[in-house]
Amino acid sequence: MAQNILLLFLFYLHAITLTCNSEGNEKSPKFSAILVFGDSTVDTGNNGHLPTLFRSNHHPYGRDFPSHTASGRFSNGRLVPDLLSSALGLNGHLPPFLDPDLTTNDLLTGVSFASAGSGLDDVTSALSRTMTIAKQVKMFESYIDKLKKITGDAEASNIISNSLIVTSAGTNDMILNFYDIPTRKLEFNITEYQDFLLRKLHDIIMDIYKLGGRKFLIAGLPPIGCIPVQMTVKFKRQSERVCIDEQNIDASIYNSKLQALLPQLQQILPGSLFVYQDLFDELMKILKEPEKYGFKETKKGCCGTGLFEIGPLCNTMTTLCDDISSYVFFDAIHPTERVYGQITQYMMEHAIPQFGK
Repeated sequence: MAQNILLLFLFYLHAITLTCNSEGNEKSPKFSAILVFGDSTVDTGNNGHLPTLFRSNHHPYGRDFPSHTASGRFSNGRLVPDLLSSALGLNGHLPPFLDPDLTTNDLLTGVSFASAGSGLDDVTSALSRTMTIAKQVKMFESYIDKLKKITGDAEASNIISNSLIVTSAGTNDMILNFYDIPTRKLEFNITEYQDFLLRKLHDIIMDIYKLGGRKFLIAGLPPIGCIPVQMTVKFKRQSERVCIDEQNIDASIYNSKLQALLPQLQQILPGSLFVYQDLFDELMKILKEPEKYGFKETKKGCCGTGLFEIGPLCNTMTTLCDDISSYVFFDAIHPTERVYGQITQYMMEHAIPQFGK
């Protein structure tokens, strides 16, 4: 009985805080919670609870995270979901749903269902032994059940409908299934595979909508050809390393198709709102003029040689660069917290306002 009263008190305290913030602060949260689906760029630690090699719950990952914890985030510090949650006044970090120590406040303000190494294509997750996006949606169902036990059915539905649903996926599909391990290249040309991935995204969004999601922030692909490991695969000599135009063009075309899809979805899904998050152009600005944004190294990661070290290959025995803040990438795929911070700032200035007050 006492536990139920405590949970009820925490829920009402959360609701009152949001109400007061919305009335007295122009920068107040516009969302009841943040719920995230996708890959390693938004996985805040779920893979640390899975039997996969795609894990980062070891140092030097997390060296700049609060209390220097290797929390399972693929960076030296926080990711966009953490920074975005903090910027919106919801939580200082966004916990992974598989965290066994989730608190009531975590459930009320949002979690990440993302899994590093996953993709829109189920084959991608099979290769990496991680959670498919479909599996992540199943976890979303479990989250809703937990939320209902705290708030009741009606309020849980209200929280979900006013949550910011973030999806960021597709990069692993292109890298693991088309470029570096051409599994899907045997079945599709690039145009067909782009359309295949977008159909998968369409189905995922429909499933999330059926479960009550209404406000969607959908990230496009980054400039895949500028990821250090992709340059390593393409070029034998370090002096030859440049962004791979073909892969960047493929990503741009996919993004154009995605931007065309979102208004169509909004039209057929009553009460929905879709906002596109441009990762490509924002990252290209940094990569083309790194000095302007305070960076020096764009072609390799800070961990080890920076050419191929990812996950288990970036470990306590691996040397680190002298100045992480001058690097765009922490390992051979994933950006540093500084870059994620700039992306978050861009989102707060350009994407979030599109959801209105």
